[in-house]
Amino acid sequence: MKISNILTCAIVFILATGCVKNNMSKTKNNGKNIEVDPLTILKEQTEQNNPFVSNAKNQLLQLVGDKQFDSYIKKQGILDCKDDSNESSCVLNFYLNEFYKLKYDIQLKKVIEENQAEHKIELKKINPTDNNLNNYCQWSADFVAAVYSKDTENITNRYQPLFRMSEQDLAALKTKILKDNYSHFLIDENPSILDEMKTDYLENCLSSPKDNIINYINIFR
Repeated sequence: MKISNILTCAIVFILATGCVKNNMSKTKNNGKNIEVDPLTILKEQTEQNNPFVSNAKNQLLQLVGDKQFDSYIKKQGILDCKDDSNESSCVLNFYLNEFYKLKYDIQLKKVIEENQAEHKIELKKINPTDNNLNNYCQWSADFVAAVYSKDTENITNRYQPLFRMSEQDLAALKTKILKDNYSHFLIDENPSILDEMKTDYLENCLSSPKDNIINYINIFR
């Protein structure tokens, strides 16, 4: 065989061998086992055709939030259900227990916050001295007159914070006064009648402060 033919065959053999190796390498790379997250497998297996597990998970998801959900349930031990003889039942109980535990914690936190808010209100309350009662009776009369005359600026900037009124309380007062059609008629006919109404309100208030000072319970001890 000529040397040139031998070289040609050798080159072809080397190239062919390289191709085979490359193909084997690719097959090897493509044939790698891809690790699947055990939590993903557990969720898929237990939620498949099981609406109870799915519903329980969605309830918990609403409390925890989508971004933190997987890390939360891992931390709380959901993967312990992998070794359970009945994974679906285990996961269902896990979701329900976590849901009610969190719901209880949220409700407890809300109660504590409400109690703290009430305590702060109590601390801010003032003593019902004659001077304080007289002042708030006068301011109550002015407040009522402002509502009748629709003095929005004073209502919002002065009286609402002065009387520590929420939006709901203020809306209730406005609704009550709005229904007093007769007084509105008198004011429309003679605006000076509003001064007489203030005087009457002040007299009644001084006689019975608890019944006439607006939002009395949140102002005085």
